[in-house]
Amino acid sequence: MRTSRYSRHAGPLAGIAAVSLLAHALLTSLQGDLGQVALLTVSWTVALAGLNLVQGLGGYPSLAHASFYGGGAYVSAVLLDHGVPMLLAALAAVGATVLVALLVALVFSRTRGQYFAIGTMFFGAVTTLVFTNAADLTGGPNGRPVELGLPLDTTLLLLSASLGLALAAFHLLSAGRFGARLRAVREDEDLAEHLGVPTARVKLLAMVLSSVFGAWAGVLFAQYNGVVAPSQFTFVQGFLMFVAIGVGGAGRLYAPLVGSLVVIGFTQLIKLGPGVSQIALGVLFIAVTLLAPQGVLGGLAALRRRVRPRGAVA
Repeated sequence: MRTSRYSRHAGPLAGIAAVSLLAHALLTSLQGDLGQVALLTVSWTVALAGLNLVQGLGGYPSLAHASFYGGGAYVSAVLLDHGVPMLLAALAAVGATVLVALLVALVFSRTRGQYFAIGTMFFGAVTTLVFTNAADLTGGPNGRPVELGLPLDTTLLLLSASLGLALAAFHLLSAGRFGARLRAVREDEDLAEHLGVPTARVKLLAMVLSSVFGAWAGVLFAQYNGVVAPSQFTFVQGFLMFVAIGVGGAGRLYAPLVGSLVVIGFTQLIKLGPGVSQIALGVLFIAVTLLAPQGVLGGLAALRRRVRPRGAVA
């Protein structure tokens, strides 16, 4: 029994390890626009592995994730500037972000549907204002430089390793009791509560856990990028993160990676002018929603089932 339990995780974890190694190869070899796309894709994948818990498994569209991402980046930058060692700065940044996420979750975990989305959207708008106007700490609209507490090679290694660990954590949480409870909330919250699932507590825990992924990704992004600015963590970025999960295939293991590739690659590499690329991305999102409601990965899975020869063993 124990052997079969381990064996069902072996394949996914091996695939995750391969993706992590590929990410490291790309981060260390690509330059220019492609290098920036690789950085953002990897850091977003780490962050969105957490959002995939809330939105993908739980079915709740959180628009606050860019705030957690920015919280990790900004808090670590401020602490490093005051001479705090890198390890302590990173831990404090994640811890502070988690405390804020806990407060947000305590307020909104008992709300449902559009009220949850509106509440998290409001929180994202407030944090954008804080990042922009608290100039003494954040540098204002132009941002602030980041003291580099790690060598570049170490940062790249941590980014690629964190991608693998984030996806592995999502896989293990999804396969366990917590993942089953989140799926029950997504399918029918009233029935889940009737059957004894503490739905508010499950949503609260999912949001708090998601903030850990987001804040840590922000710390690493700040270390690589060398500067943080409010434009990197706005409500629009939070909405794009929501779109990325939907495009990738909400609740699926590699949805954060595929969605990040589509959203980041589209907005960074296709130069359509200010605002136009976002409009084009919105059209793409609508097209994916209509043609493949389960996202790119869901559409590929459906296509594979359709073309599988009759009589083939599933």
